[in-house]
Amino acid sequence: MKKLFKTTILVLTAVLVFACELDLAPENVMVDETTYKDARTSEAALLGAYTRLNASFSGAPTGINNYANTGYMLMFGEVGTPTLKVRENSSLINMESANYNSSDHESYILSMWRTTYNAIDYTNNIITNIIKFGDYDQNLMNTHIAEAKFLRAYEYLMLLQTFGDGALTGDMNGLGAVLRLTPYDGYRPEEVASRATVGETYEQILKDLNEALPHLPNPTANSLVIRTRASKTSAFALLSRVYLYRGTSKNDLADIKLAADYADSVLKNTKNYTFSTSNTHHTSWLFPLNPTSAETNSANYSDEVLLLSPSYSSVSKYSNGVGSSFYNKTSFYIDPEFTALYPAGDRRGYIDPATAVVSLIWQGSATSFPADMTTYKYNNGSGYNNVLYIRLSEIKLTRAEALARLNGINTESLQHLNDINKKAFATKPADFTAASFANAQELIDRILIERMKELAFEGHTRFDLIRTNKPLRVSSVPAEKKMLPVPEYDIKISYGKILQNKGFR
Repeated sequence: MKKLFKTTILVLTAVLVFACELDLAPENVMVDETTYKDARTSEAALLGAYTRLNASFSGAPTGINNYANTGYMLMFGEVGTPTLKVRENSSLINMESANYNSSDHESYILSMWRTTYNAIDYTNNIITNIIKFGDYDQNLMNTHIAEAKFLRAYEYLMLLQTFGDGALTGDMNGLGAVLRLTPYDGYRPEEVASRATVGETYEQILKDLNEALPHLPNPTANSLVIRTRASKTSAFALLSRVYLYRGTSKNDLADIKLAADYADSVLKNTKNYTFSTSNTHHTSWLFPLNPTSAETNSANYSDEVLLLSPSYSSVSKYSNGVGSSFYNKTSFYIDPEFTALYPAGDRRGYIDPATAVVSLIWQGSATSFPADMTTYKYNNGSGYNNVLYIRLSEIKLTRAEALARLNGINTESLQHLNDINKKAFATKPADFTAASFANAQELIDRILIERMKELAFEGHTRFDLIRTNKPLRVSSVPAEKKMLPVPEYDIKISYGKILQNKGFR
């Protein structure tokens, strides 16, 4: 895997450099034809698209060789929720109050919007040009196109949950994303598109995933490689997330059933993805302490991971992963009130003062704000931490929640809840039973608490709070301001075609 990544990135870098130097349309067409005619260079371009997903979600690139910074998309999923506290001098402080200023619009808001659309444009180039110029094995071409459609669907979902006006509160007529499905060919004011509705954006996401599914591979071997590329199983998992997000707030039972069914399809793949019961699994395999020596990739991988971007400390100066901002606690740290959710013995958040056993909440840097705690999920102070997009715990919790919404208190929801709750304990706590809950809503609420505890700091918390109508850290933030505003710059250059979210007008 390491050698493949190194070789293909070098090829992709050369392609990008040449492309940037060509200004005339015929020469650009020549570059596209050369790149996408051949399987090897198409593969290189596709790996570049995976890297751009990483840049959008967890990186803040300042150049082609810098992908190791903490990403704003990931941050937005946690900042302003019970999990993270922001320091007063942090540039992200307004994420808590939703009182964004012009500096916010010109920095991280614009970066999130543009970096994700840049990633989408990578996929558009692959889809369009392999269809147009591809001249290699048809099945492989179909797979490459399917992977690009999966990535585009993931990226549009990120845009929708972050900027969509009512996307997680059931307003299908609200303003969604600007749907760009063809390669970018320069800025022309007369061709700027307006925002599609939330409903139309969801439908495009589902269309991409359903078109991709027949051509995505079924994993045939249990390895790291199957976890770094889209597969049928990861597409099922993303479909489950999409339907849960779309269906929760308006209690759409058809969507919720589809969320449950797709989650079940993932859980049935026990050959490649297995759920551990080990209380040390989180710190040894799911979130390993990665090495930092040159040309070294991530230390370990877990059978629970469906899709990740493994960190690389230095692969031809193309390092990637979640950065060190968590570890150093310079901008944000874990709220002590949040740690109180973890009882004694829960290695996800409790540190036994007698043994100082490392949990997923730990000190991090001993010199930077030593009294504050951070997350072990990003434990490498140099910033070489794996990026986890989808893992089995999310799917089990989705299945448990969806079944509880459909069927009330039921055996399978209880089983998934108990699996998640008990895993991190050496001495396993007693099971939840049907008698533990007076009604279905109590069970759902418990599943949601477990979801926040299990998936904290991975970029899910804000969106779960919004879709379930729970308050953010600043409880006075109204529903219409829980997402981000569209960057003012893009509104201005669209000459009014791109409209602002109603909460920020």
